[in-house]
Amino acid sequence: MKAIDLELMKGYRYLSNLHSAGGSLYYTETVADIENNDYKQQLHCLKTTGEDTVIWGPQKRIASFTLDDRLWLKKSGEGELIETVYSSLTDGGEKELFVLPLSSGELKELNGDYYLTEAETDRRCPEYYRLSEQEKKAFHQACSKEEDYLVLDEYPFNYNGVGFINGKRNSLFIIDKKSHEVVRITPETMDVEDVQVHDGKVYLLANDYESMKKMFASIYCFDPVRGKLEELYHNEKAYLRAIHIVHGRLYAEGAFDTCISGHNFYEVKDGDLLMACKSEWMFYNSIGSDCRYGKTHGRITRNDEVYMITVDNERSIVVRFDGEKLTKITDGEGSVDDLAFVGDDLYVIAMKNMKLQEVYQAPAFKQLTGINEEILKDRYVARPERFSCFNEDEIVGYALKPINYDPNKRYPAILDIHGGPKTAYGEVFYHEMQLWASQGYFVIFCNPHCSDGRGDDFANYVRHYGKTDYFDIMAFVDKALELYPIDPSRLAVTGGSYGGYMTNWIITHTDRFKAAASQRSISNRVADFYYSDYAYDTTHEHGIPLDEKAIEMFWDRSPLKYVENAVTPTLFIQSTEDYRCPFPEALQLFSALKWKGVETRICGFKGENHELSRSGKPLHRLRRLQEITDWLISHTQN
Repeated sequence: MKAIDLELMKGYRYLSNLHSAGGSLYYTETVADIENNDYKQQLHCLKTTGEDTVIWGPQKRIASFTLDDRLWLKKSGEGELIETVYSSLTDGGEKELFVLPLSSGELKELNGDYYLTEAETDRRCPEYYRLSEQEKKAFHQACSKEEDYLVLDEYPFNYNGVGFINGKRNSLFIIDKKSHEVVRITPETMDVEDVQVHDGKVYLLANDYESMKKMFASIYCFDPVRGKLEELYHNEKAYLRAIHIVHGRLYAEGAFDTCISGHNFYEVKDGDLLMACKSEWMFYNSIGSDCRYGKTHGRITRNDEVYMITVDNERSIVVRFDGEKLTKITDGEGSVDDLAFVGDDLYVIAMKNMKLQEVYQAPAFKQLTGINEEILKDRYVARPERFSCFNEDEIVGYALKPINYDPNKRYPAILDIHGGPKTAYGEVFYHEMQLWASQGYFVIFCNPHCSDGRGDDFANYVRHYGKTDYFDIMAFVDKALELYPIDPSRLAVTGGSYGGYMTNWIITHTDRFKAAASQRSISNRVADFYYSDYAYDTTHEHGIPLDEKAIEMFWDRSPLKYVENAVTPTLFIQSTEDYRCPFPEALQLFSALKWKGVETRICGFKGENHELSRSGKPLHRLRRLQEITDWLISHTQN
């Protein structure tokens, strides 16, 4: 079999945005556009019989959605005056339907007279969409005079993948179906997090604030007949992620104790949240892979029931909430990435049997497409071998055997640590791991405490960063050395985000690894809290306010504090526009290692953010993986 090489990922096809209209499925195919260092997309129409036809593209970006069981297209206008064009596909091509004077999202049916949509607004000019072209130009000219200055007066002030968000809000608008007149229905200070429409009314989960974002979003209802926004639940203590309408009742999804816990379902009634269904699942797909790109649906409502993707142990599955209980709809190893219905039949985009993404009919996972079959044909795809060790609880992990494996030889190994920490590794295709296996390495990876899919008790180790999780990982490495012919003198370690933090922790607490590649990492948790966009999601670690005891705890959990112990040659991979694990986090530890005389290097990626390895520009993704591979191999050769 041929090896998997670095260049192979140029031809991977990423599937996303699965939805149905008129009895057919539609999905977006994305492939790397190496010439322009970008991506190009095509829109597919997939019949349930398996007939697959490209109906639009290739284009730089395609945004399609379903409304009234019809296929709609959405694209943003170009230039300074942003607008959104809505159109549909006909036999003659694209037919423009109407244009909105703002950069809006997909449309939802509100009632016979109105559509509903979301759009970003700026508090400097919340009525921008009402301005004439001359007034808009005047506003932009005034803004251009401020381009050399960054003025911040709100918190949070940045967000990964977006940039500085000071003064920005996600607002709701209704659109008259006949005149296409646009009216904002939320205050200029309100940031909308989730929306549901039922019986001609709009239900929303939103955070209304002036300068300091509140910890907890409240629940509101807008009645277009009365033209009034009413607060249904004033929230002062619940971490709420989403709202749902099930059989005419309003439910909130979240938890009261911590946002790391599973998401329960509460009925919103008489100004209170009443427990309806307790759960230890969190409803998104956290099974890692570097072979996805594009928008997906983590939850959809059908027949007054909600279908959601969640992680159960080391796999992602579909579950259904009916207002009282949760029921598994799919099962089995691998990852479900997107879902849609045609009639009563469920279809998914999934990664199964160590393949790249394809479309399947669920729950039997009958494969309908073969868009990625050819590229992996006759290639060595290492199969994950599952094994476990014990450190307070069972720690589950995997090993990939090297190409042309000979049990009588001893091999180098790369330990790969996932991000999150509340994500998980499963039996899915990971290009970087397969590349290293094809380079002659064992690749080992596990799900330590804090990982997703094992319930609240297993996940609730956030205060123990660098403690329990570190010993979990070391015990797992010891077990891998027991089971496989791995040379302990040729171990390397890498990981991104939380995995980068743990890589930093490892090199400052042990010398057993001969090389490390720390990606989008944290080295100083005190500093990171104050400028990371993730601070609100970590407040459960220390409480409010951030007092001296909390700061001391953060410093104790900072790898930088223990840099005197570091001797491992370390490569840092960091992006200049990463606002989750900002660039200075790598610079601090890099500088400290330099002062110590430890071999180290930084490869920084301009214009990239925290998603570099997953959705960065194609040439940047290739360079990232080449840097890591060259560094680890050069330090672990015989």
